[in-house]
Amino acid sequence: MKKINCLLSVAVLSVLSVLSVGPVQGADMTGKLGMALHGGIYKLGLTDHSDIWTVGRAASVGMKYWLSSKFVIGLEGQAMQTYLADLNTASKQEKGAGFTFDNVPDGPRQRSYIIGAVAEYHFMPEKNWTPYIFGGPGIYIWQWADKNWKTLSSQDPALAGTGIPPTDKAGNWYNLKDQELYFMGGVGIEFFPAEWLSLELGGKARYLSHLLTNFKDDQDIVGKNPGQLDLPQAIGEVYAGLTFYFGGKVKDQDQDGVPDKKDKCPDTPVGCQVDATGCPIDSDGDGVCDGIDQCPNTPKGCKVDAKGCPTDSDGDGICDGIDQCPNTPKGCKVDAKGCPTDSDGDGICDVIDQCPNTPKGCEVDAKGCPTDSDGDGVCNGVDRCPDTPSGVKVDNVGCPISEFIPEPEKPVVLHGVHFEFNKSILTADSKTILNAVATSLIARPDVKVEIAGHTDWIGSDAYNLKLSNARADAVMQYLISKGVKADNLTAMGYGETQPIADNNTDEGRTKNRRVELRRIQ
Repeated sequence: MKKINCLLSVAVLSVLSVLSVGPVQGADMTGKLGMALHGGIYKLGLTDHSDIWTVGRAASVGMKYWLSSKFVIGLEGQAMQTYLADLNTASKQEKGAGFTFDNVPDGPRQRSYIIGAVAEYHFMPEKNWTPYIFGGPGIYIWQWADKNWKTLSSQDPALAGTGIPPTDKAGNWYNLKDQELYFMGGVGIEFFPAEWLSLELGGKARYLSHLLTNFKDDQDIVGKNPGQLDLPQAIGEVYAGLTFYFGGKVKDQDQDGVPDKKDKCPDTPVGCQVDATGCPIDSDGDGVCDGIDQCPNTPKGCKVDAKGCPTDSDGDGICDGIDQCPNTPKGCKVDAKGCPTDSDGDGICDVIDQCPNTPKGCEVDAKGCPTDSDGDGVCNGVDRCPDTPSGVKVDNVGCPISEFIPEPEKPVVLHGVHFEFNKSILTADSKTILNAVATSLIARPDVKVEIAGHTDWIGSDAYNLKLSNARADAVMQYLISKGVKADNLTAMGYGETQPIADNNTDEGRTKNRRVELRRIQ
């Protein structure tokens, strides 16, 4: 009894010390070997008039092996002890010992030993606590003895009043010891405060088959009637205990060689090289771990594919992420930033540019050569008078060279003077021409001119006349604002009445829409 109490005390203290640390997550127990220590109480059951024993104490040791995360096999060895109950009261004599712990002082006792096999099935193995069911066969060996553990015989005076027959059917006395084959089943719950330790609580029942007993109905005194030896048919037991575990597989969920309990990066992709903490090593810092990275020396800042190799969308040799010009045309040479080299700054890279010395500001074609819509030798983009008629001499900004002083009967057409569509508002480029006209007229204060406005024939006569008058007046007012004497200027609109080209063509209509200076003195 003292040994059992000591075992239970050690178990409780161990439980408290582990629980103070706090529970851990469920561990993979596959391959682990456990040594179990259990203690509990039991009761011999399924008897009728022979219920003479107290609730007994039991202690067991066992060994178990985890075949998988759910299946366990093992062996158990158990010592059990109960005492002859004190049946002095009438109620106990009538009903039996029941669940009493009261025993006859220094009276008979029963000691039993169990050797058996156990198989367990665990539910929810991923948890740190797991309920389970179990069962298995074994041998139950028992002995009735006195306080000195001498086997009692059927004629021992200490058994008087128990109803045990003094002799068998043949009239011989007999020793009270035997063995029986049992079949056991039960339920329990196992809690893992650490991978190497579990706490267990459960209950089980053993069915005693009487298959190996020496007491036979046909020759001995086994039976259910008074004066016959009534052998128990079952043992009910509740228990608690702990199991120490050794060995087993080290749990490594991501298979990186670092056990989960030390792994700070438990979801490392398969194939990655890891450090001592289980975290992926990425030497070039491209986001693809060493071991998977097929381009381990990727420059810093490059975008990479799933294999860790730099991507280069435009194929210019500068990786995406560093390339500041990601849409470089194929064939262009680029600088360290991935931008095409363009010596003349015309937007066409040097390798493609067939006119590498294009003046700054010129518009160019796909080959990098300047465009010149009016063919005056001044490129588009620089040409402030892009519609200069063919053959007219121009200055360095593409505007006709002239003092703008008309001869009598020979008007001067102000090429490059334009208006907004269907309006008398001068365009910005027109003012460049008119500035030159103003300079010429200011230099000749003796000359008076008429500013004549003309249109093509599109629109009604009245509308075109009104529009031409408004445009002529707009030119006159601008020249006055630039310093030309108002007395030297008049404005007149002629509408569509004085065409100088065929109004049936675009080119002709363009020529007819004009402003002229006519000498009137």
